[in-house]
Amino acid sequence: MYHIGDGVDIVYAETDKFKTSEIAITFLSPLEEKTAAANALLCSMLSSTTKAYPTVNAFNRKLAMLYGARAIFSVSKLGENQALTLMVSSLADRFAIDGESISTEAFRLLCDMLFAPNLDVDGNFFDRDIKREKKQLTDKLDAEFNEKRIYSLRRLESIMFEGEPYAVNKYGTKKAINALTGADLLNALKTLKQHSKIQITVVGKVDIDAIRALATERFNSVERAYKAPEKAVFKPCADTVKDVSERMEVEQGKLVIGFRVNREDDASGNPVLRLFTDVFGGGPYSKLFNNVREKLSLCYYCSARPDRRKSNVIIQCGCEEENMDKALTEIQNQLDSVKNGDIVTEIEASKMALSDMILSVCDDSLALCSWYINQISDNEILTPQESAAQNNRIEIDDITACAKLLTLDTVFRLVPEKEVG
Repeated sequence: MYHIGDGVDIVYAETDKFKTSEIAITFLSPLEEKTAAANALLCSMLSSTTKAYPTVNAFNRKLAMLYGARAIFSVSKLGENQALTLMVSSLADRFAIDGESISTEAFRLLCDMLFAPNLDVDGNFFDRDIKREKKQLTDKLDAEFNEKRIYSLRRLESIMFEGEPYAVNKYGTKKAINALTGADLLNALKTLKQHSKIQITVVGKVDIDAIRALATERFNSVERAYKAPEKAVFKPCADTVKDVSERMEVEQGKLVIGFRVNREDDASGNPVLRLFTDVFGGGPYSKLFNNVREKLSLCYYCSARPDRRKSNVIIQCGCEEENMDKALTEIQNQLDSVKNGDIVTEIEASKMALSDMILSVCDDSLALCSWYINQISDNEILTPQESAAQNNRIEIDDITACAKLLTLDTVFRLVPEKEVG
């Protein structure tokens, strides 16, 4: 890691394993309803034009000149923070015909997205660009609504974490997006550059000294007033269980269950929570798959995922309405089974599968880049190899102790509309 400014770091994963190099700039900003939409829309806009390449076609021609490079943007939630990433994926330098540094030019273009965006003579974003990107972003929200598995998860989050920043959708709302002005976007850009945690992630074999020099020049030109990432709101257990049903025109019901975990985000507990969740509801060796889905046929699918930053485990099921109560009961029965240590077979299979999954990140440059981006808010950055080693040291007692920290918080049911008559 290279520290180049207040809250600005470069994480360099040097490797000549891939044919491409990945360079990303990620901003970590507090997740707030009033700014989530502006940040997401801004990120989308910056990824498609610059002042030097003011149209999408001109920008794409520039990418083509960089041996077919790609510009990518992504938005995610990391605890109480919104992570906004701009990335350029380009051909590895060693394949350049004339020996030029493709990665350095790709990073220069990436910096231009942030420091030389496409503005009019008055220094404002063009209305046509705003309109285009608003449509694309609202289309993403429509796609989430139409995919009922995602919609149900979002509804569970909004209910379970009501009043907490985590309840906010990473893209904001359609209403907020459509209300945004060019001035809102300029303010969002200024705020991100001044206050956010910033991580530049580089994967490949590049001229890192040239990239460091350019990054230092560009980011040190900003008057920084760095604000550390927001600490996740921690609630050890639920006061009462919330059970919410919603009827909609759907063919298959969705049952989503949220558990609180009485353990704050910490380095020692993170691998345990991950392995526990996999044993409980991960692969085909897990408790939920073998019992709720296979033996009892209560669900079409039934899987669990953890969020270590928010200290929760969420279970998603495709389930007929008449089976939902039975499935909920059996899920709790399987949790009791894990608490009792009845996981000898599952834990060995899970350790092997998780370690393979973690190490497979090293086989894909984009996956490896995402691996390091997702650690932007962590005090210590781990390699996949270090994480897999942690995984393999976990014992059954660690898993049973983790299971005992779970309490049921929220149940959300999306069920078909009842026929009338």
